[in-house]
Amino acid sequence: MKMHCYLMNWGIDVAKHTKFLRNTIGHTARCAYSTMRQQSHRKVLCPNGGTFDLQKSSVMWLGMHAFHTVLSKKPEVYGTSTLLKGLLFDLSLSRNKSSRHQLRNVVKEGLAGVAALHF
Repeated sequence: MKMHCYLMNWGIDVAKHTKFLRNTIGHTARCAYSTMRQQSHRKVLCPNGGTFDLQKSSVMWLGMHAFHTVLSKKPEVYGTSTLLKGLLFDLSLSRNKSSRHQLRNVVKEGLAGVAALHF
């Protein structure tokens, strides 16, 4: 939702900047993974002898799914661009099949909360 607000305030033409937006979404997911990894090693895992067992591909898939879900709530803005179609294509790739399967319960729970969002 925050990204949508930024885009609307900046007046970016979504249809003309689809590649930039897809790259930004991917970068955001990679940064989220790196931050989770650093924070978990620094504060919890290393001092207690734990391990970090979160796959980067799962975080990337979940991030793309989250952006697709939220941005698709604004079809008048994103429906005519190839952004949503591109995200949906990336989500459906066979390399993402295991992430889709592993995270289906997380997605189901999250979608219940997203249904209540109005922005």
